[in-house]
Amino acid sequence: MRQKPTKAQGSKSLGNTLASKKKVSKNQVVFFDYRDERKLKRFINDQGKIIPRRITGLSAKEQSLLTHSIKWARFLAIIPYVADEYK
Repeated sequence: MRQKPTKAQGSKSLGNTLASKKKVSKNQVVFFDYRDERKLKRFINDQGKIIPRRITGLSAKEQSLLTHSIKWARFLAIIPYVADEYK
């Protein structure tokens, strides 16, 4: 019978390192309004890119709503597509 390979002694799990970088706590009610510029800017980095789900800690459905709200706010010129330094 084949045995599963064991974990190396020196390796660390990614769960602890990513948990400290999460932007949203799990017990919060998540609602993204495209008009709320301050809330949407929390999920955009300095270049203007949307922060990925593994960093934000959102579910797939919540990340999809966030992405849709950010793209709609960009379309309506509430938030910029690209930061000023990169134009």
